[in-house]
Formats: sequence, C-alpha cells, structure tokens
Amino acid sequence: MTAPAIDDLLLGESAVMTRVRSLVARLAPTRLPVLIQGPTGAGKELVAQALHAASGRPGRFVALNVCAIPDAMVEDTLFGHVRGAFTGAAADHKGYLREADGGTVFLDEIGALSLDGQAKLLRVSETRIFRPVGAAADVQSDFRLVAATNVAMASLVRAGRFRGDLAHRISAAVVTVPPLRDHQEDVPQLARHFARAAGRALSREVDLSVAACDLLAARDWSGNIRELRNVVQAAVALDDGPLLGTDAIRAALALGEPPAMGRDQGFAGRRLLALLEANAWNTTLVARELGVHRGTVYRRIQALGIQLPPVLGRAASARAFASVRANSPGFVANERESQQPLDQQAT
Repeated sequence: MTAPAIDDLLLGESAVMTRVRSLVARLAPTRLPVLIQGPTGAGKELVAQALHAASGRPGRFVALNVCAIPDAMVEDTLFGHVRGAFTGAAADHKGYLREADGGTVFLDEIGALSLDGQAKLLRVSETRIFRPVGAAADVQSDFRLVAATNVAMASLVRAGRFRGDLAHRISAAVVTVPPLRDHQEDVPQLARHFARAAGRALSREVDLSVAACDLLAARDWSGNIRELRNVVQAAVALDDGPLLGTDAIRAALALGEPPAMGRDQGFAGRRLLALLEANAWNTTLVARELGVHRGTVYRRIQALGIQLPPVLGRAASARAFASVRANSPGFVANERESQQPLDQQAT
C-alpha cells in the first residue's frame, strides 16, 4: 500500500498520478539516486519530498536550487569549509551535503550546474566522501541524492552541457512528472486542496464551489500545478467568503500571472543569441552583462528552444552560431525586439 506521506504530498486520482505514486513508493526505501524529470511547475520538489518522507531515513530533507549557486561557490556550497579557509570564513560551515547526512539532498535544476561543478560532484556522488574547503582531511556524509531537471538529461548530455558519467550516476532511477494537461481531471482536487491550505494560513475555512472548480478545470494551465496554486491562493486573498465562486477565480486570473516558462512573449531572442555568441556561449558572462542571475538566462534559453553547442572557444563559437539557429526550432527571432528587461520575463 502507498505510504500515507506520499498520498499527502502527491495528490490526484488520475492514472498518471497513480503511477507516479506507485513508483515513488517502490523507490523511497532504497538507496538509489533518483532523477526527477518534468516541466517547470509540475511538482518535482514534491516528488523529492515524498521520496524522503517515505524513505524512513532519519536525517533532514535539504533542498538546493542549483541555479542559485555562483560558479565560484559550488565547492563551498556543497562541501562546506573550515574556519579560516578564506577571508571571511569566521566559522566552520557544513555545506549542503553534510547537512543532509542521514537524509536526502535535493539538487533542483541540476542541468544548470557548470561543467566544473559537475566534475566536483562526480566522485562524491559515488563515494559520499569529500573534503571541505580548507580542511586537512576528508569527511563522509550518508546522504541520498535526488536531482531534478526540466530538460531531458539525454539532450543535455548530447549537447555537451552535462557529463555523461555523472548523468548515469545520478539517474539510477528516473521519475517523470507529467504536465498538468496530462492529468487535467485532477484540477478540482488540487484546487480545493490549495484553497483550504491558503485559508488555514489566514485562520479561515475556505472551499471552492463546483462552478469555480469547473472554471479552473477548463483552463489551460501551461504553468502547471504552480500556476494553479498561485491563482487559487490569490482568489483566497481577494475574497473574504468561505465558499469561493467563479467571480473570485476570475478576479484572481485578472491580476495577470507572469507568463509560464515555455511561452515566447516577444522576448528579444536575437539579442540573447547575439550575446551568447559574443561570449562564447558562456551563460555566466551573458548574465553578468545583462545584470541578471545566470539561472534567468538559462531558463530563457530553454523557453526559446535554443540548443547550446558544447563549450567552445571564441573562434569556434562564431562558426556554431548559424548551426544553433538552424537546430533550434523552438526559437522565435522576432522582427520587433521586446523592450521588456530580461529579469521581468517569465522564468
């Protein structure tokens, strides 16, 4: 029987969600590293939490969005440091892998990890042994590794953006989380769950009417479960009643959610391609030039369907420019460049 923790975290009575819960229940008590694949907003972190909750492991669930790690800080963030390891290191820092000792470390958006960072993670993913920055000896941490990506790992490896040996190590088992359009029948149950949870946070009892659920179920949720949750939470905040109807839902929709990743809303694709080419396809340098986080650039590259070449020198990058255009069918090079700043685009 599926563990209660899994049922609580992974809602939905559809066939696809039933299969996901069944797979999670089988994998949870094992020590296998798990790779979770699925679109943005589909609930990959909930799957990771369910894997940990049903694992019986006594340690913590520690989550880290890889996009938030500057390239120069990968080793310190994952492995920690000892006091005096560098200027400003006034105390020991455990790092995420030691924080997850006896538990689970969840590396979200692992596809954004730099090749140098991947090399650092390769050995420790197998041995669980590593050396904190500035330390004189290795340490060991009994963590279970769970990672997630919204891009198929095989395509990242083919593009030279992810090490094949590391990909094999972190994906002993793969759980695919479906987009909400593949289990649209679960929308009413999910929406009512979000409404009740939002109400409890405001010390209120809140539910959705049948008509409100029908309105939500008829909508195309390109932003997946996250977009649905945001709309329902907004409806609860905007309406004081205990039973929210269609007016409350329409009012929440009218607030204008940011466009879901994957839509091209006139983003200046030509500008991004030009910057990538000029910086030898180095997303860190592009992000620095635009004044945004590297993860923002990475997500816009995915949303526009741009297929990055392997790491190149500047001379080779110029030759790859035309090839990238030809092999990026999802890329739309609009004639009218968008004036919207990159950090205000969908991420």
